[in-house]
Amino acid sequence: MIHLITGIHGFAGSHLADLLVKKGEQVCGLAHSLDNDQNIAHLGNKIKVYQADICDRLQVEQVLDSVRPTAIYHLAGMSYVPATVDSAMFDSHFRGTLNLLESAKELKLKAKTLWVGSSEEYGLIKQGNGLVDECHPLSPLSLYGVSKSSAEMLANSYHERGDLEVIRVRPFNHIGPRQNSRFVVSSFARQIVEIEAGKEPILKVGNLNSERDFTDVRDTVRAYLSVMNVGQSGDVFNVCSGKTKKISSMLGKLIEQAQVKIGVESEEEHFRPNIPVSLAGDFTKLQAATGWRPEISLEASLGDTLTYWREKLS
Repeated sequence: MIHLITGIHGFAGSHLADLLVKKGEQVCGLAHSLDNDQNIAHLGNKIKVYQADICDRLQVEQVLDSVRPTAIYHLAGMSYVPATVDSAMFDSHFRGTLNLLESAKELKLKAKTLWVGSSEEYGLIKQGNGLVDECHPLSPLSLYGVSKSSAEMLANSYHERGDLEVIRVRPFNHIGPRQNSRFVVSSFARQIVEIEAGKEPILKVGNLNSERDFTDVRDTVRAYLSVMNVGQSGDVFNVCSGKTKKISSMLGKLIEQAQVKIGVESEEEHFRPNIPVSLAGDFTKLQAATGWRPEISLEASLGDTLTYWREKLS
């Protein structure tokens, strides 16, 4: 099989590439630029990356025609929720999805496509409602969630019309090495490493009472591959741990692994408005279909994130 990963330079994309290469698969990637490839540099010539703007239909079609993939993983897009407040985010998610799937259709590719959404599509969940499964209505609050849910409906329409094989996933929060430090756990880890290197021993934080469903990114991409192996067109799966962790607990576990004493200071600029404060997903459907369940412990994931930043900033 020939696997094409859009957004291969990104956090999840690079780990998915690692997994596929380890399994001996042929891997190609689509990236907005051939620069900023530090997440996949270690793979060298084991993969081939093509440059294309996901919002440029002609560029996307040229890459697909060159690669002729048999499996497509659509991870390209803007991933940082607070930053995605303009038309570029909708272009990236909706138009990017349209360009990719319409090109695959026009080229008559026999490629199963994994469309990667987000738990942000669910929006605000009232506490006491239990775990969120795939049947829960999509009612996004953030513009990021709105753009993702719109693109998901578009992606599923290609299945409904019989044009392409499309499977959808809604990953919840994933963490681990290589994550950008704009995200909460990676931000904490980077700040700790900077403090270890001599910076003022005060860690800046936002809302520590917020709760999230965290899964290690390496477990997340393993779920993606499992879904592509056994899933059927039209399927949709949550990818999550099935439980929440308080941000304060995550911070405490990271500080326990720090090599120096650290103080904590709350800053309003780190608070995200209008987001769910507690959201846990149900991965029962995914487990029943594939046997998947999270394997990497929270402590290991946090430790690996610290190690990543120690090596990166050394």
